[in-house]
Amino acid sequence: MEENKNIPPKTLNGANAVNNVNAANGGRRRRKKKHKSGGGNNQPQQNAQNQQAQQTQQKAQQAQNTPKQNNQGNKNKQQNQSKNKPQNQNKDENRKDTYAYVLDGNLYINLTNKCSNGCDFCVRNERTSYYGHYLWLKHGEPSAEKVIAAVNALGDITKFKEAVFCGFGEPTYKVEEMLALCDYFHGKGLKTRLNTNGQGNLINKRDIVPDLKGKIDLVNISLNASCAEKYQKICRSQFRELAFDAIIEFARVCKRNGVACRFSIVDCIGEEEVEACKKLAHSVNIPLYIRDYITDS
Repeated sequence: MEENKNIPPKTLNGANAVNNVNAANGGRRRRKKKHKSGGGNNQPQQNAQNQQAQQTQQKAQQAQNTPKQNNQGNKNKQQNQSKNKPQNQNKDENRKDTYAYVLDGNLYINLTNKCSNGCDFCVRNERTSYYGHYLWLKHGEPSAEKVIAAVNALGDITKFKEAVFCGFGEPTYKVEEMLALCDYFHGKGLKTRLNTNGQGNLINKRDIVPDLKGKIDLVNISLNASCAEKYQKICRSQFRELAFDAIIEFARVCKRNGVACRFSIVDCIGEEEVEACKKLAHSVNIPLYIRDYITDS
């Protein structure tokens, strides 16, 4: 989700996981106790008894430690898997999927939950709803017809300022549906905006910008960072080092094709990083929009 952000809880990193396993294993290695011998023929028997007791003690210690290791490993695995997954999934099992919702006088369109990023700060990390709108799709991605039906259920759509493609996923995964909806919204007199992570060309394995011309009135590209290293650290794109350069090039191609676009960042990234993003945006002659950080919904 490229416009609405929040900060999720931290997961354990690799070093912490290793330390936890070491802590769990701390009782395994014990120094063998020296047993005094009584002498005579009793020594072999006593040694055998001591060895058997020691083996029993080691097995008991292993049995005690193993669940701790497994529990810690499972915990780390669950934390990693929960990234960008809906929380409280068992709630509202009978609810309908939300394809269209209203926010700040605009009509928002939720086409998909797929995203090429796994951003630390994405609002969808912590919740199933956004301002009361359930955006995790339980019944599959909608067709353009289903979205239009959901939009019409909201009443007269000419009251909205614009239609914005922005939900709990990256809209450029659904280019064909988005373009069809643009025609519908333009027919109703609405302007259209695409909120995107800027990786649409990588996602579709082709240049999609010419398709956007005349369809999308404004492309809002989430910049999030001033360089590739910082971007990948917080956004973790599946395209890795290719992502950031592709984002900058996507903006350049939009400008060359006459598609209005801008970069956007949130104001919580720090003054130095904000200034660095300003310099980057200026260097490629793309406007930069600095928006407020949303802390709750």
